[in-house]
Amino acid sequence: MTESEFGAAVTNRLRDQYFLLLPKIRLVATRLDTEIRYHIRRIAQELDPYEQIIVRSRVKDCESAIKKLRGEGNVFTPERTYSLTDLKDLAGVRVLVFPSKRLSQIDELLRRIEPFRVWLADPLKYAGKSREAPKYSGTFDEISSEIQGEYQIVPMLIGNFLEVEHSAMYKPVGWAKGADRDEDLGALRKQIEESLMVFEKRFEDFVEQNRQSFPLSQ
Repeated sequence: MTESEFGAAVTNRLRDQYFLLLPKIRLVATRLDTEIRYHIRRIAQELDPYEQIIVRSRVKDCESAIKKLRGEGNVFTPERTYSLTDLKDLAGVRVLVFPSKRLSQIDELLRRIEPFRVWLADPLKYAGKSREAPKYSGTFDEISSEIQGEYQIVPMLIGNFLEVEHSAMYKPVGWAKGADRDEDLGALRKQIEESLMVFEKRFEDFVEQNRQSFPLSQ
């Protein structure tokens, strides 16, 4: 069997596996979304008018899951056994927070509840890997002990940029292929992420200065 034939065979098998797993992947995504919304509801009720918390859930689509298993070489090799259950993010939730002062509050709260207290940490790195956001993966065993879910708690400005950047650079079509390997784009991406964090920090400082000088109760 040639490399091309082997890759096609693995791809077809993984597509079959994906649609067998899909009903439970959706259940995991729904459970993850529901648990997070329920447990952060009191924080959401306490927000100042300028603060925002947005919860976004998603089910990883079939082709994205297969591509992730292929890895950087974008090929399947006979030396490995491939299964979609190896992926940690078949179901995912991203909690977007603005400003970031609420991020650690949400993180600490979720880490105290079951089953999240035993989920594995794998921080999301950004701004040239100099900054981290909380990210965890694990299972709801009553739904499936094999299908892993993932949740992230991310500064909103960074999270929205990452969604655009990921779609443009890591799911490219046509002339956009290879954008993720362009050094100039990589340097600009880092600058944008750092600038967003500088803006957010300045905004938080401005609000705090005004809070002390002009209390809302006046």
